[in-house]
Amino acid sequence: MMRWRDLLSTKRLGQRDVRAADEWRSPFEIDVDRFVFSSAFRRLQAKMQVHGPSLDSTEPGDYVRNRLTHSIEVSRVGRSLGQLAGKHLLRHGAVEGVSPADIGHIVLAGAITHDVGQTPFSHEGEQAIASWWSGSAIGQEILAGLPEELRWELCDFEGNAFGFRLLTRLEGWQPDGGLQLTAATLGAFSKYPWSGGLPPDQRPIARKYGIFSSELALFREVAAATGLIETAPNVWCRHPLAYLTEAADDICYLIVDIEDAVQVGALSFAEAEELLAPMAAPETAVYCTLDGVVRRLTYLRARAIATLLTDASDVWAALHDQILRGDPAPELLAQSRFRSQLTRIAEVSHRKIYRGGKRPETVLISSNTLSTLLDGYAATLLRRESTKDDNELSVRDRAVLDIFSRARGGTPVARDRRGWVTELMDHIACLTDRAALAESKTLGGPIWR
Repeated sequence: MMRWRDLLSTKRLGQRDVRAADEWRSPFEIDVDRFVFSSAFRRLQAKMQVHGPSLDSTEPGDYVRNRLTHSIEVSRVGRSLGQLAGKHLLRHGAVEGVSPADIGHIVLAGAITHDVGQTPFSHEGEQAIASWWSGSAIGQEILAGLPEELRWELCDFEGNAFGFRLLTRLEGWQPDGGLQLTAATLGAFSKYPWSGGLPPDQRPIARKYGIFSSELALFREVAAATGLIETAPNVWCRHPLAYLTEAADDICYLIVDIEDAVQVGALSFAEAEELLAPMAAPETAVYCTLDGVVRRLTYLRARAIATLLTDASDVWAALHDQILRGDPAPELLAQSRFRSQLTRIAEVSHRKIYRGGKRPETVLISSNTLSTLLDGYAATLLRRESTKDDNELSVRDRAVLDIFSRARGGTPVARDRRGWVTELMDHIACLTDRAALAESKTLGGPIWR
């Protein structure tokens, strides 16, 4: 059985000396502040949420959400869910010395960071990267010289695991622990607390994982501080607050993707109204006075989110003891009293939003862009392996190497295979959509002009 006094650990990853607490903000508010001022947070403004670049434009429009606006919205829902959970815990005497606001800030921190590891072009980007490693000739040649666990991770590249790597290793100025966030926040962030170095059939969810093998030791520190239960080798149970982080994300994308879809023409307003009304339960006297699609959509969206927020909180409270034992528990919205309507929303979204409209264009742009980047950089770095000095490379390869090094701030590029492959993936996964397009045009030459 996990204990809340451990689960709310303020121990900071990589910090050896405990810093005195601020009087005006909690350790978990500090976590949020550190992330908001990071470059990874700023890059989210140029990464697509659902609607990405098309053949006639590199922007989806001013109205629709990107990863930054989505993350901010999820953080607000997460804060409310955390505060409701905190009230439940205090009412039942499960915690002491903390307030509902403290719990709210932990979930807020987990929620605002939840998409930080998203690749260019969202899930289409993840799929394009995985396809390149598993299907290209040069990718296969490189994989043959890498450890098995790294081969699994490259052929099934996962933004959640890259997010944990960013937070705990790549961001910030500290020598250890990345942003040195609290163990509680990192636990709430980790929706899939198991290694990607495991074969898919050994993962609790085959297609998802949250830890690269390179960060396993760091996650062990998080698990030890929070008391997470290791249920199998390199597999841990979820932090109870991670269920709230997941629910905040689910609530936002299920509802607001419908709102955005109307704005881009993927759904009619009548379709959106029919999908949202069961959760929104509009008050007729108020609703009939609202003029225009935007006002009515705003009203339906706000009320639907409020309804699902309290519903998810009730489900979490009912599952609390099961979750605290470390037993597997369902997603909170899967137990919602509106689950049949949410299933319908998911089906319509898959058919008309995620696979409709200009999605084929986005898929092709993503695949072409990331394949060009991986082809160009990987071929040069692979040839470089057999040299002792970069002057042995061709003029073109030296130019590609210079571009890669400059993009990484001029730091020396590793010559060993595992080293340069890791650096390559760090660089590509961090790119915004616009930066990926620009670099691929440079590397691809006339094919892009």
